[in-house]
Amino acid sequence: MSIRIEPLENGRLKLSGDVEDEICLSARALDEGFAIAISDGTLVQGRFDNWVDECRFSVTVEGAGIATISRAERGDVLDLAWKIEWISVAIARDMHCAERSEALQMQRELSFADAGKIAA
Repeated sequence: MSIRIEPLENGRLKLSGDVEDEICLSARALDEGFAIAISDGTLVQGRFDNWVDECRFSVTVEGAGIATISRAERGDVLDLAWKIEWISVAIARDMHCAERSEALQMQRELSFADAGKIAA
């Protein structure tokens, strides 16, 4: 069970594998960058370079799955080898990640600023 996220033209991301879908990024996400939070705990930063029409990914937080980034025609392709329950995409500056430690475990809290919600 895995998922692949790859860039398409016009600021879209194609999800394939366990989930088949397309995500259209907002103009702000294309200008400022975006973050992808995945249910296994992985957090990925993404940025489109409009001059060369390519997308670049970087893994900010490694989750339970094995994330690999490879190159393709339109930029980076992210492969995640793990069962996916949900994926959330936000504009990069609306994403906050704070670490906190507790006696028995380390956890990460991920929250998105309430920047307005758009129904699909």
